[in-house]
Amino acid sequence: MSASEPVLHRAVDDSLHVDLARARTTSPTAIDADTGAVVVLRHAEVEHLAHDPRVIGVGLSFFDFMGIDDGPLRRWYGSLMFTNEGDAHHRLRRLVATAFTPRSVEPHRALARELASLRVAELASDGGGDLVAAFADVPMAVMCRLLGVPDDEVSTFLQYGDALSPVFGFMDADQIEAAGEALGGLTTDVARIVAERASARGDDLISRLLDAEEDGDRLTNDELVTMVGNLIVGGHDTTASQISCSLLTLLRHPESLGLLRDGDAVPASVVSETIRYEPSIPFVPRTLAEPVEIGGTERGTGAMVFLSTASANRDATTWVEPDVFRPGRFAERDAPRLLSFGSGPHYCLGAALARMTLEEVVTAVAAGPPLSPTFDLADVEWHEVLGRSPVALPVCRSRDGTDVPAGGSAW
Repeated sequence: MSASEPVLHRAVDDSLHVDLARARTTSPTAIDADTGAVVVLRHAEVEHLAHDPRVIGVGLSFFDFMGIDDGPLRRWYGSLMFTNEGDAHHRLRRLVATAFTPRSVEPHRALARELASLRVAELASDGGGDLVAAFADVPMAVMCRLLGVPDDEVSTFLQYGDALSPVFGFMDADQIEAAGEALGGLTTDVARIVAERASARGDDLISRLLDAEEDGDRLTNDELVTMVGNLIVGGHDTTASQISCSLLTLLRHPESLGLLRDGDAVPASVVSETIRYEPSIPFVPRTLAEPVEIGGTERGTGAMVFLSTASANRDATTWVEPDVFRPGRFAERDAPRLLSFGSGPHYCLGAALARMTLEEVVTAVAAGPPLSPTFDLADVEWHEVLGRSPVALPVCRSRDGTDVPAGGSAW
């Protein structure tokens, strides 16, 4: 630790950006108060390190830190694509990557649009409701359809996803117990669905994986069951949390909803800007496979590193007016690279699916009846599972037909 490095007490709520900005103006790096990890704060170095082969995934570091040195949960986590490196990671990713390209996920846009429009219609019919609860199941439903999980089992898999999402971070004793129980149910149900697809193929990823033969390589049955569980859990909370963060941002900037409604803004650009401005995942954890100089100081092998994409995406040396929400930012020529989905070999596999789902939710909300928050936009309660998210976003139909913050004043 350098003497000039600030100690960062990671916040989940709105103070996150204040704390990161204060640390970033002091030093290119900080030290995480809870873990001692090096927190990388500036855009150029975050992007550089994401491509550095010496900077690898966390593997089982979190489990070691929590003292979970054995058991089914550790073995399952250790076999995931997310926790593997090199040839093992490349092989697992290669066998499923084509299902998550922008072209491949596009057929699932219709389901995302249908569900998002239905949730908005329900809110309109009820005169309002909670936006967090309204869209909580949409990412899981879309992922289940892509994989081949029956529609009538989405609610069950949603429960598995909720219980297992904390496994990608630091868990308390209750979360460890709940995750272990959910893993048993998830594994049993996925194995059953795989067996059903083995005798009756469908137009889904599980069926295609069962058919796959690439250079004699394919997933074993156990690997297939693990992979489906990985995708279910990895794609659930991250997207659901980002939907909530994005909608909070739009409630705080209601003019953007008007631009979308009138066709004067591009949904993809607006979504990217909400992700930059208010990310659900503010840090990407990494480990050093060998010594690496970070922030002017050499860090030793095994050191834990947090690449702060939330800080990088508000770095004034890279972004124009970084603390200003600009819905057309990513429609501009030469917009900087958004780092929220990571970079390098561990770039988020489901980025295109998440973006598509977000676009449909945001578009549906903008096209629906104008909404007004029934809470103080400056005083939001936050929580964190895998991603950070507002606990609730209660809204009602606007009396005067315009999207306005509570009290009628702009954020």
